[in-house]
Amino acid sequence: MEVEDSSRAYGLVAANYFGNPADQLTLIGVTGTNGKTTVAYLLESVLLEAGYKVGVIGTVNNRYSGDNGKSVILETRFTTPEAMVLQKVLREMADNGVSFVIMEVSSHALSQKRISNIRFRTAAFTNLSRDHLDYHKDMKEYFEAKLSLFREHLEDEGIAVLPGKSWVEREADLYGELVRTCEDNCGKNVYWGDGEKDDVRLIGFRTRLEETLMDLILAGNPVKLKSKLVGGFNMDNVLTTCGLCHALEIDPDSVRRGLMKSTGAPGRLERVMDRAEDPLDGPVVLVDYAHTPDALEHVLETVAALPHGELFCVFGCGGDRDNGKRPLMGEIACRFSDVVLITDDNPRTEDPELIVKQILEGTEESGLEPREQAWLGERQRGDRGIVVERDRRKAIRLAITSAGPEDVVLIAGKGHETYQLSLRGRQFFDDRLEAENILSSWTPLRVARGARGKLRSAGVRPGLLGPVSTDSRQMPENGIFVALKGEHFDGHRFVDQVLEKKCGCLVLEKGAPVPEPTVVPVIRVEDTARALGDLAAYRRRQVSRLCEQTVIGITGSCGKTTVKEMVSAILKRKWPAGPNHTENSVLKTKGNFNNLIGLPLSLLPLDLNHRAAVLEMGMNQPGELRRLVEIADPDISCIINVHGAHLEKLGSLEGVARAKEELFAGTRSDGILVVNLDDPLVRKLSAKYGQRKIGFSVSGQVAGAQPDLWTSDINLEDKGVITFTLHCGTEQEDIHLYTLGEHNVGNSLAAAAIAKAAGAGLSEIAAGLADFRAPDRRMEILKTAGGYGLLNDTYNANPASMATGLKTLRQAAGRCAVAVLGDMLELGESAAEAHFELGRLVAELDIDHVAVLGEFRDEVRKGALSGGMAEDAIKVFVEKKEAVAWVEKLTDEKKLGPGTCCW
Repeated sequence: MEVEDSSRAYGLVAANYFGNPADQLTLIGVTGTNGKTTVAYLLESVLLEAGYKVGVIGTVNNRYSGDNGKSVILETRFTTPEAMVLQKVLREMADNGVSFVIMEVSSHALSQKRISNIRFRTAAFTNLSRDHLDYHKDMKEYFEAKLSLFREHLEDEGIAVLPGKSWVEREADLYGELVRTCEDNCGKNVYWGDGEKDDVRLIGFRTRLEETLMDLILAGNPVKLKSKLVGGFNMDNVLTTCGLCHALEIDPDSVRRGLMKSTGAPGRLERVMDRAEDPLDGPVVLVDYAHTPDALEHVLETVAALPHGELFCVFGCGGDRDNGKRPLMGEIACRFSDVVLITDDNPRTEDPELIVKQILEGTEESGLEPREQAWLGERQRGDRGIVVERDRRKAIRLAITSAGPEDVVLIAGKGHETYQLSLRGRQFFDDRLEAENILSSWTPLRVARGARGKLRSAGVRPGLLGPVSTDSRQMPENGIFVALKGEHFDGHRFVDQVLEKKCGCLVLEKGAPVPEPTVVPVIRVEDTARALGDLAAYRRRQVSRLCEQTVIGITGSCGKTTVKEMVSAILKRKWPAGPNHTENSVLKTKGNFNNLIGLPLSLLPLDLNHRAAVLEMGMNQPGELRRLVEIADPDISCIINVHGAHLEKLGSLEGVARAKEELFAGTRSDGILVVNLDDPLVRKLSAKYGQRKIGFSVSGQVAGAQPDLWTSDINLEDKGVITFTLHCGTEQEDIHLYTLGEHNVGNSLAAAAIAKAAGAGLSEIAAGLADFRAPDRRMEILKTAGGYGLLNDTYNANPASMATGLKTLRQAAGRCAVAVLGDMLELGESAAEAHFELGRLVAELDIDHVAVLGEFRDEVRKGALSGGMAEDAIKVFVEKKEAVAWVEKLTDEKKLGPGTCCW
C-alpha cells in the first residue's frame, strides 16, 4: 500500500486499531519550550478539584485518576509517546472513565506526526527559547513545529491560549506570527498577561521562598490566589493554567482551590525538605529541570530576586546535544550566582571534560575565577568563584555543606529525572534524593534531640555535621564524637585528639571536662552508651518519615551472621545497582556488630538510598534484645532458632527462649514475624503474637500445618555445593548454595522467608542465595599447602553450632576427619555436661583425630572415650602451639593429605 506520508498513516492505523479513543475524551494540549510539565500538573489539580477524572501524558510519566482516588502511573520514554503507545494509553484512559486528558506536545512529536489526526479542544503556547537545535536545524524550524499544533490539531472551534502582547518582550516577530496563525486556524484566542485587554489579567503579586500571592481578574471576576510555586516564570505557568481553565469554562472557585493545593511538577523549582516540617541548619535547596539557557536564566533570576544570603548554583550540560548553549549557560550561571559548581549532567557518549571546558568558555568575562575545592571551606562571605567537580553527587554535597542557613542552593539540569546517562550506561541518580540525604544529616539540634541531651553551642556557627563515630583514631572531619565509657577505657580522655582532627560535635557525659574555649557544639548526656542507641533510634525514625524502607531484625542462638549475609545477598538482587537503584540499596550489620554498641553503629549510616537494613541482634542476658528492638524498630523479625547458648546469664533453655522472645514482643503490630516451624520453642512462643507470620520448615508439614516456604530434593554435593528445591505456595525454584553443611539449608530457608516478607520473588531469592559465600570464620573453606581441606569456624561456639560443625566436617572429609576443639563459653552450670556430650558426639561421628584445649578439655575427652573413641585418637593440650605441632606431626607421618578435612 502506498501512502503520501507513512508517519501520518501509522498514526491513523494506531488510532483505528485502538478504536479512536480520542473521540471519547476532551483533549488539552500544552506546547512551548519551558513550563509544559508544570502547567500540566497545575491544570490536573484544578480539574480534579472540579470533580473530573483526569489523564496526563507528559515528561514525568503518563497517569490518570484511579477509582481509589490515587493516580495510575504508566511509565514513559518520551514527553509525547510514539503513535501506538499514545493510542494505547488514550484507550486505557477512556476505558477507565477519564473525561479530560492533558497532553504535553513536544516539537519532536509534532515534527514526527506522532499525534496524527488527534484534535484538541484547547491548546496553550507557554513560551519559546533555544532548545533542541541538535534536532531542528534552526529556531525557525523549531517554531514552525510548535505552530503546527495550532494549524492542524485543534477542533474546528478550538481555543488557543497565548501570552498577551504586553507580556512578550523578545521574539516579537515570532509572536506576531503565532497570534496570526491562531487567529486564522482557531475558533478563539484567550490571552493572559498584565494588559487591560487580556482575558486572564495579573493585577499584582508578592513572592517569597515559601509561596506566591497573586491578585487576578479571571472571567471578569477578581480572584485572590495563593500558590506554593514561587518566581516570575511560575506566575507565567499559573496564568497559562488560568487561561486554559477560562477556555474550558471551569468555575473560578475550583481554579482557586486547585491552584492553592498544587505543589507543581516534580523537579521544577522544587524545594527539598520543608523547614517548617523539619527545622535544620542547612540552606534552602531547590531543584529545577532548567537545561536550556533561557530556562536557567529564568530560574536564577527568580531565585536571585527572593530573600536570601548567597546563591550557589550546581549545573552541567548534557552530551550529544546542542553544544552552542554550553558557554551561554556558563555565563548565565556566573551572572546570577555567588558560587558556581560545574559538574556532569548526562554526558552520554561525549567526553565530560570537553563539555566542562565549553561551559567554562562562557565564564571567562564573568568576573568569577575558577577555584580549587579547598577554597569552599576557606572562603569568606562575599567571596565569589567557580569550582569544577565532575562527580555530581560530590558537587551537590560540596554546595550544600558549604552554604549557610541563610543561603540558597539551586541544583539545575535534571529536575525530576532519576538517572544519569554516560558511557557506563543508565545509572540511578536523583538530584532531590541526593540533596535530601545531605539536608537530613545531623545538626547540633538534631544530635541533642536524638541523644536526649542538653546542647551547649554558644558562639558556634550552626551547620550540617558529618557521621557519628566512637573511635577517636578514625574520626571523620566534622563528625560527631560520642565518648563511650567502659571498665577499661574512657573516650573522654581523647577529646583533645578528636578536636585536632576537626571533629564537628561532642557528645559527653555530664561532668566530663571539655577544653575551653569550646569551638564545637557539646551535648551533655547521662550515659553516652545509651545516647548512642538513642541517636540510632532517632535516625531510624527520621529516615522512615522521608522514605519507604524495610528494617529487618534477626536473632538466634546460631546462624545469625550467615542468615544476615544471605538475606543481604538476596535483597541486592531485588534492588540491584543500575538504572533503578543505587549501588548501596541494602545496609547490613558490619561484621558481628550486633550488641548494644555494635547495632547502633551499624544502623547509624542509614540514609534515603537504602531500601532495606538487615540487622543482626545478639544478646547474652535478659533485656538486651528489648533495647535493640527499641532502637531498630524492625518491620520484619526472625528468630532463627533457640539453643543452649549464654546459659551462664540466662540459666536454662527456657531462659534463652524468653530472652529471644523479646524480638517478637517488641515488633510493631503491623510488622511481620518470620517463624522457624522446625524449632518447637520458636513455634510455641510465636503463637502468643498476632502479627502477620511467615512460617518455614525444611521438612514440609509441621504439626499438620503447611508452612509458607519449604524444601524438597536436598542434595549435599562433594565439592561444597548444596542443591534443593524451594517451594512457596504453588511456586518453586531450584536453589544452588556454594557452601558446606546441611544446617545451611535451614539458614537459607530462613533467609528466603525473610526476603519473601520483604517482597522478593523466588527467582531473586535463588539468584541471591547463589551469590552467597560463607562469611569469615564461619564454615570458611580453605586449602592448605599440604593439599588437605580446612574448615575455619573459629568465630564462636555453643553446643548447637559445635554439633553442626562436626556433622559438616564428617560430610566434607574423604578418608580422614580432624577436629581441633576449644571451649564453649558462657554455659554456666551446664558447661561440664555440655562438653562431655560434645565428646560423645565426636565419637558417634567417628572423627579420626581430635585435639582438645581449654578449661573443659578433660570433659570432652571423657565423653569421647565413653562413646567408644580410641584413646590414641583424642589428644589433650594446654597450649595452642602444642596442637599445631600435633597437626604438623600427623602431616609428616602422612596421616593427613588429599582427602583430609580439618576443622
